[in-house]
Amino acid sequence: MAERTSHATARPLPELAILLSTLLWGTLWVPVRGLHGASDNGAWATSLGFLLPLLVLLPAALAGWQRTPGGLRSCTAAGFWLALGIALYAEGVARGQVARVVLLFYLTPVWSIVLARIALQQPITHRRLATIALGLAGMLVIFAGGGGSGSGVSLADGMGLAGGIAWAIALVAANRNASPTSFERVVAQFLFLAPVYFLVASLPGAESAGATGSPGAADALPWLLAFSLLWMLPVVWLTVFAAARLEPGRFAILLMFEIVVGIASATLLANEPLGAREIAGALLVLGAIGVEIQIGPGA
Repeated sequence: MAERTSHATARPLPELAILLSTLLWGTLWVPVRGLHGASDNGAWATSLGFLLPLLVLLPAALAGWQRTPGGLRSCTAAGFWLALGIALYAEGVARGQVARVVLLFYLTPVWSIVLARIALQQPITHRRLATIALGLAGMLVIFAGGGGSGSGVSLADGMGLAGGIAWAIALVAANRNASPTSFERVVAQFLFLAPVYFLVASLPGAESAGATGSPGAADALPWLLAFSLLWMLPVVWLTVFAAARLEPGRFAILLMFEIVVGIASATLLANEPLGAREIAGALLVLGAIGVEIQIGPGA
């Protein structure tokens, strides 16, 4: 309970942590695609990238397990759902158009607020409905321009949508159990990430699919280290820190800033199209974040 009581005296920290995490989530596609491009098998290479942070954390995790064996066990359910959400998101941005996958993933606030109402009896206020409406309006404006390829919903799009649902389930599960520390929550995710991602990446429909091969060329090593230690380890820690201190609806809506980061980075670095609709949608999403920041917990 110390984590939840301490944040009352330093309340901006969870919001700052989640906003910083959006810079990493929104550019996660860069090292993921780098790994897929530099290795002989993207599924193996990226799975190894998810495994390395666990190896870094393992000594401290084992020591903590001996002191409080119930702490890590109590957050494995949330850890699994978060791992599944991350795996689906990572493979979605590797296979599909970044903006579409990110936008479908960020239907998360809808699922998280509804689930929080059912599981945690948290109220859905008029201002929160307005916040969700702004976010959804931004997504609808962007999708009104078509899907780029015009081929309908792809498997990558489905991964983005399913990843958001898994993420929402994890947020509610994390808020129902206040006993684990942030460290235990981080370790719980990395316990599942590598095998769950490999299963997701083994689905047919992309070059990354398949259960054979190896990480391959030495060219993949810089991408592997960057993905593991510069992206995944800090972004999961920042996200877990914030998720343990914010109720699910507020957390999910603040995380929506990743939409802006994802669209901007994909436009600048991957030459994905950015038109008036995308800009208008991004502004609506930013408006949703601004409204949510003014609401405060329990409003």
